[in-house]
Amino acid sequence: MKHAFGALAIGSGLWMGVASAHTQAQTLAGCIASLSDAPDLVQETAQDWLRHGGGRDARDCLAQADLALGAYREAALEYQTLSGGPTHSQKDSPFTEQEAGAWLLAGDGKAAEQAARLALKHDPARLGLRLLLARSLSMQSDFAGSIVALGSLDESGPSGGNSDPFLVRALISRATAYRQLGQNAKGLADVNRALALESDNVEALLERGILETRLAHYAEARHDWDRVIALSPDGHAAYLARQDEAVLDSDPDQD
Repeated sequence: MKHAFGALAIGSGLWMGVASAHTQAQTLAGCIASLSDAPDLVQETAQDWLRHGGGRDARDCLAQADLALGAYREAALEYQTLSGGPTHSQKDSPFTEQEAGAWLLAGDGKAAEQAARLALKHDPARLGLRLLLARSLSMQSDFAGSIVALGSLDESGPSGGNSDPFLVRALISRATAYRQLGQNAKGLADVNRALALESDNVEALLERGILETRLAHYAEARHDWDRVIALSPDGHAAYLARQDEAVLDSDPDQD
């Protein structure tokens, strides 16, 4: 009996240790510490933490793990909960912004548009939010609306200082929208501005190549695509550039 009670005490102690591990205070930073190396383990930890009362930080950690694992819809729903739900009138703007980005990754332009518009109510001038809205509209083939959403793309930031970090991406996005509307010269002007700010941006080079072909500047297009391949030979942009060059090679009128 003495040994039985001892075993019971040891077993009870182990159970209490597990329970303590579940309920002890954690931090968001601690939860995501190994996100880049083991996102699946972070996801499991966050789910367990959330089940044991982790609250907002646990849900935020789970959303980040979902993003890292490519579970974009699940991440968007987690951020939607954090921001107050789909119909909440006072949504948490930072989480609403994350929600919009996750919906874009999930390929749901309408849901991304709704979240981006809600975030813009709190910060209507911020270019990063306008870019989210523009991309959500482009995803729905509303290219004119995308251009309107971006508004004026000034060189200076909100306080007249350095360029907005989203400016290059916004210029590329607007260039693509102009191309979709057949306004290739305007698109080329935007992408040239983007490359003046960031000369080795592969997305801008890829887009300029496409615009150059629309304007029958085939040698210039090939030069841009060769640059994309040289800068990022294993990237998705290089894959697209090689496809575009194959199209050029197959058409004897494009030399």
